[in-house]
Amino acid sequence: MVVRLGGPADLVASLPAMLGFVPEESVVAIAMHRRGGRTRVGGMARVDLVTDAAPGERAEVDRVLADAVVARLGRAAPDSLVLVVVSRSDAEAEPGARPPYGGLVDTLTGAFAAIDVPVTGAVWAERVATGAPWRCYDDCGCTGVLADPTGTLAAAETAATGRVTYGSRAEVDATLAPDPAASGRRRRELVDDAHRAALTDRELSGLAAARRDLEAVRHAVAEVGRGVVLAEEEIARLAVALCDPQVRDVCLGFAAGHDAGVDPDHAWLLWTLLVRAVPAPEVAEPATLLAFATLDHGGGATLTTALERAMAADPGHQLSRLLGSIVAAGIDPADVRDMVAGAAAESAARLVA
Repeated sequence: MVVRLGGPADLVASLPAMLGFVPEESVVAIAMHRRGGRTRVGGMARVDLVTDAAPGERAEVDRVLADAVVARLGRAAPDSLVLVVVSRSDAEAEPGARPPYGGLVDTLTGAFAAIDVPVTGAVWAERVATGAPWRCYDDCGCTGVLADPTGTLAAAETAATGRVTYGSRAEVDATLAPDPAASGRRRRELVDDAHRAALTDRELSGLAAARRDLEAVRHAVAEVGRGVVLAEEEIARLAVALCDPQVRDVCLGFAAGHDAGVDPDHAWLLWTLLVRAVPAPEVAEPATLLAFATLDHGGGATLTTALERAMAADPGHQLSRLLGSIVAAGIDPADVRDMVAGAAAESAARLVA
């Protein structure tokens, strides 16, 4: 998604479209990358504000929050950074007073300056809603009220991609929350049984086993698209099938329409179902597939949540970490699609040979 921003108010109003949900009591750091004479939005880091810190603890709290943001965005080496604080905390009543959480903004600015990343702008808004007041932290005196966030160009572009903007981060998390059965003993036993069966099949059949696994995934995509409820045994088999990098890499291409026999929207439904149904560590595979599919539709909170699920389930999962680095670096999704198309085609060719 290309986001065109006209100023601080437009930036704040565009946050729900860019994040995928409406932020509250948050600080959002937006990484900017220069590419060929143009500046584009890269990764974003949002952390909750600590609203009840004691005055004597505020500086330490600000440092901890700043460290968390630097850890999220620092490795992507952005060219610059923009900060947005969303909080209903009242600023001082005197005219020209600095907005709330100025200490946090200063701490973030200093933390990023230490790694040679300048903060080129910082703005506060009471909330992201029509008519909400906003002010800059600089001495420029810029202030105003927000226009309707649903009327921004970013919101229109988000709607055009079919991406949903949620009312809160909690709503996003709820859509991908594990089903109770995912961590149950029976699901774990079924997945372990599927691993043992797959190991024997792969030892005896080689690539033929991977072909069967891929066809099982394609069949499941079609079944879910028709509204069929998958049996527990099939969920277990799919979880294990996607652990084969050859199968998973071909499935990456589903989101971008690289498989004529697979509907990308139905693949999205299957990945979402498996993210909720598959236990750790195997859930890292469908979670990463969902994250890539979300990137292909513009990114947002679902991408972040899916990647967090993948990394938490399998801290050593290389593909999820690679995708996270790509997102943070602000690489154009079209370029990512091209890279994935090549990897998917190579894996598909090996399975056909």
